[in-house]
Amino acid sequence: MKRTHFFICPVCGSLSFCTGDMAVSCCGRPLEPLVPQKAAPGKALRVTESDGDWYVESDHPASKEDYISFLALVTGEMLLVLRQYPEWDIHARIPGRPHGTLVWYSTSQGLFYQLV
Repeated sequence: MKRTHFFICPVCGSLSFCTGDMAVSCCGRPLEPLVPQKAAPGKALRVTESDGDWYVESDHPASKEDYISFLALVTGEMLLVLRQYPEWDIHARIPGRPHGTLVWYSTSQGLFYQLV
């Protein structure tokens, strides 16, 4: 699961992912896997523990032009994806795990990750 590749269609915004090498296309166009960037401290999501779960928040803009379209938790054995929509603030509750990688996609800035 840690080798998961994420794909976003620039035409329709569809999300696809795979755990190996694969040719992916959408809307008649081949898609390249997104390259995740490590989130800088000012861009990282806020993660706090609450009742054994992780509560995730962000100050990222939530406008129609610039928003986080998905949030994912990737661990060695699972991938949990939460789809987000324009004008939705991020307030997500994720089942707590001992460790993992939090991945999210900003429609204007690209794919980011942080270790949790």
